[in-house]
Amino acid sequence: MSVFDVDFSSVGLPKYVTPVRLRQSKMLAWLQALVSPVSYLYGLFTTNRTNDLYDLSHNGQVCYLKAALNDVFDPTGRRIYITDGPYVDPDFIYQAIEQKALPIDLVIEIGLAVIPAPDPVPLYTSAETYWLGVQFIIKVPHVVAGIPGYDLNRLRALVDKYRLVGKNNYSVVIV
Repeated sequence: MSVFDVDFSSVGLPKYVTPVRLRQSKMLAWLQALVSPVSYLYGLFTTNRTNDLYDLSHNGQVCYLKAALNDVFDPTGRRIYITDGPYVDPDFIYQAIEQKALPIDLVIEIGLAVIPAPDPVPLYTSAETYWLGVQFIIKVPHVVAGIPGYDLNRLRALVDKYRLVGKNNYSVVIV
């Protein structure tokens, strides 16, 4: 039993606080009417307390963020998961006077280059490197995305609520 467990029903607090000789039905009904606004406020308080305890028990760690997303969008299957964003060490591009030739190509052109030497070093865009681009990826199954309660804006709001401050870039992918 907790300090916050109070019974405001007709068989609870009004009955047990009233002396035995005054426990008639009219008196209990009157006390119940007096206690009903307090009972309403107590209901709001306990609901808010429960929500605040839930918010405090979750944070930006991957396991807690994943649990919060699954609690809201997929409570039975728990199929939403989070992966790290791609991290690629960017290659340095040298100036011509340094005489360090480095053939560069886009990632999608690897294997299609006309240069007879080995394939050129891939040139990654800023979105494809970890520090400048996507830092984590939230993968939502298409089954969950088809549920009527799923909303991408709601998912983003939930992620923004719990994510770490430095983790600005993330993407949501439906798999």
